[in-house]
Amino acid sequence: MAKKADFTSEEWQRILSLPQVASLYLALASPSNPLGLAQELIASTKGIVEALKSSSGNELIDAVAADFREKAEKRERMEAPLKTSNDPNEMKAQCLQISREVAALLSQKAPADAQAYKQWVYQAAQNSANAAKEGGFLGIGGERVSEAEAAALKELATALDISSLS
Repeated sequence: MAKKADFTSEEWQRILSLPQVASLYLALASPSNPLGLAQELIASTKGIVEALKSSSGNELIDAVAADFREKAEKRERMEAPLKTSNDPNEMKAQCLQISREVAALLSQKAPADAQAYKQWVYQAAQNSANAAKEGGFLGIGGERVSEAEAAALKELATALDISSLS
């Protein structure tokens, strides 16, 4: 079973950032209005918060949750390993690349925990996609998951090397 000590500091930071990276990818796939974006970002952290409350039964997820808890207690910011860009397509490409790299790293260094962790990250992204209706007017009408978000979820599942849950 994987532990933080099994990874370099840089590798661990990338593992920690993966839920944020995946959720950002979904937000960029179909930008919402400000309220919808806020709902999506809040939903993306819900799974992390749930993991902080209790053991998941997966050592890697629990180690990540413990690190999140420690950073929250110290009020440290989590930094995603993204290069700043004003181009949403470039940001999306970076998100997918990081997802592929972390998925490969986990499969290599933590094969027993990798699948569950990648599914957990995917679920956080899926929660983000389901958080706000897309289209419509003032939340009336529209759809829960847009075509762009559905396509992004499939791309994310491919990058994470998992079968999508949707």
